Amino acid sequence: QGAEVQTDYVPLLNSLAMYGWQLTCVLPTPIVKTNREGNLSTKQIVFLQRPSLPQKAKKKESKVNSL
Repeated sequence: QGAEVQTDYVPLLNSLAMYGWQLTCVLPTPIVKTNREGNLSTKQIVFLQRPSLPQKAKKKESKVNSL
């Protein structure tokens, strides 16, 4: 009670979104630290994924077919 949670994933997500990455899950860890002001911080595990892209035909395959 009386706790305020602050999380800001927006800069991370914006920087990775341009490469196709998407946030899928955030897991809190049992690691809790206190700083000099008495604020608590936790570490979290962030899972990202990006859809698989169809692969282009390899040049080697076209060379084998031309022989």
